[in-house]
Amino acid sequence: MAVVGGGIFGVTAALGLARAGHRVALYERRADLLMEASHANQRRLHRGYHYPRSTTTARASAQGAGSFVAEYPEAVVRGQRHYIAIARHDSLVSATDYVRFCQSMGLEFREEYPPFLRRRMVDLSLRVQETTIDVDALRRACWQRLLRARVDVRLNTRWPVVGAVPDQADWVVIATYAGLNGVPGVVPASALAYQFEICEKPLLRLPQEYRGTSMVVLDGPFMCFDPVAGTEDTFLAGNVRHAIHATTVGRYPLIPAGLAGQLNNGLHRRPPSGRWKAFVADGARFFTGFQRAAYLGSLFTTRAVLPGMEDTDARPTVVRRIDERTITVFGGKISTCVEAAHDVVRVIAGQPTPAESRHRNDMPDYVSDAS
Repeated sequence: MAVVGGGIFGVTAALGLARAGHRVALYERRADLLMEASHANQRRLHRGYHYPRSTTTARASAQGAGSFVAEYPEAVVRGQRHYIAIARHDSLVSATDYVRFCQSMGLEFREEYPPFLRRRMVDLSLRVQETTIDVDALRRACWQRLLRARVDVRLNTRWPVVGAVPDQADWVVIATYAGLNGVPGVVPASALAYQFEICEKPLLRLPQEYRGTSMVVLDGPFMCFDPVAGTEDTFLAGNVRHAIHATTVGRYPLIPAGLAGQLNNGLHRRPPSGRWKAFVADGARFFTGFQRAAYLGSLFTTRAVLPGMEDTDARPTVVRRIDERTITVFGGKISTCVEAAHDVVRVIAGQPTPAESRHRNDMPDYVSDAS
């Protein structure tokens, strides 16, 4: 077996296949695992709270979070305070509907307002039961499990993997996320189109009253911040409007020239294209003291989502068999990586997979028909 892509979906698929008795080689183009989208993300272990307009995504996230915790418990950060607030203006979901959504999904919550939240800006604030991910701990856990499972990890293997994925490999699993269509000779000409978003994640130092607190404002053009594991006052910020520098729909992302050298290339202290001031100004509308944030730099990466999902914001994870020896894994949320690995093993074993039924309501027809 050959697995292409050393992010969390590729690593977990390789583990699943090795544990099922297959000999597995894992190919990664970077010098280490989890160096691209698995690193430059919000690092939140979603349980479904963020998807009131897509119950299938919420349900898959909740189920997946349990599997993720069971597989990678040492990478889960507990003990933080997590809040969801519904904006008073321009939210796509009302406070009443959001409460009903949580109740229908069995998601725990209680009404609670953190001291820095501007009450006049929200209709509701709930304390919820979520966690974050320590990416460094997750990387260590991945290496430990891969070595224990005797997976042959081959780093610095550039895509396309010409000659590196041998013809005698009985199956090739492609888990390269935004690079799913970038492995010539493996992915056929019928590869799917995706919506690619060039995203920025600013790293901020916030005042003491924010310590240990994660906050999300829903549901629309709003923002969030989450503590970075191993720090007391450092946070990753997200923003629906300001984070996305460029969007294209097609087989490959179009990357603005000024951002090409910044993508998946570590923390950039003073990127000329950085928008951290817009992040902070937006956050100051909702949070007192947020304007005192100190900027530490930004991470940049390419995010991929299925096109046409604006109404629901659905983020399905899609496992597809595209020919007699090739499977692609498109990751929706990190929390679903273990379930996706189970689906890969089922496909190779010739067993039915529940993946399509889990997400059928959230997938365009062309994805369902090809699965």
